[in-house]
Amino acid sequence: MSGETPPIPRMAADRLYGISMRPHELSLYGDRVLFDLRYSAIFDDADESTSSHFKLMVLEMACDVPADADPQVAGKRIELVKCGWELELETSRAWPSAQLPELPEELPYLIGKIAETVNDLARRAGLEAPFGAALQEKLVTDYRARYAGPAN
Repeated sequence: MSGETPPIPRMAADRLYGISMRPHELSLYGDRVLFDLRYSAIFDDADESTSSHFKLMVLEMACDVPADADPQVAGKRIELVKCGWELELETSRAWPSAQLPELPEELPYLIGKIAETVNDLARRAGLEAPFGAALQEKLVTDYRARYAGPAN
């Protein structure tokens, strides 16, 4: 594969990988949220060539609870949201997943899917949806600034 141009992947499917959420705490401490966004190809063997590829995005939202809060959680960091979304990509010819180029639309697409999921669950809990367009754009911009290049 040395010297060959990698095939352009095509987004084939996506699915919710998993979610945990504390909607009440998210509404209480939403202004204190710390974000951790991870995105990576999933594979068993980095050198194996295949035409089906999988990537996983996980967004964790946590906060440092103020000292004057409930004594059981005061001063601790608590997880508010952890949501994972999987993306399946296909290529016209077999290629190692670890060397596959990232499509520009992958990141905003998956952040959008996570936002839809979290917003839907917040609304079902009778709360305001926490993910607006500006936050989604900020997550994309911040991630790309931190990790220029292939998916991490």
